[in-house]
Amino acid sequence: MPLGEIAGEIFGGALRIIGWVLVEVVFEVCIKGLGYLICRPFSRSLNPDGMLVVVVGVAVWALILGTLYFGYGFISAQIEIDRCLGSGGSYNYKISQCNQLED
Repeated sequence: MPLGEIAGEIFGGALRIIGWVLVEVVFEVCIKGLGYLICRPFSRSLNPDGMLVVVVGVAVWALILGTLYFGYGFISAQIEIDRCLGSGGSYNYKISQCNQLED
């Protein structure tokens, strides 16, 4: 067997193991862990590996990511307005543009 094939098999196997560990950590800790933390106060007989935990975990992550995505536009607009007003200009909200006042 050529040396290239051996190296390819070793590299491919190592990447499979690393990928499996990452997926397992993300799924177990981030999704199921968050779902369990949220569901636990509402049910004493909660299965930590149950489907409810997974669904709640995915829903909460979707809510977090959606809030970050849509909140970014709002926050960046507020920062732009603040910079405009801080530099002595006036902000036109209708066209979303800073107008610098002339002396």
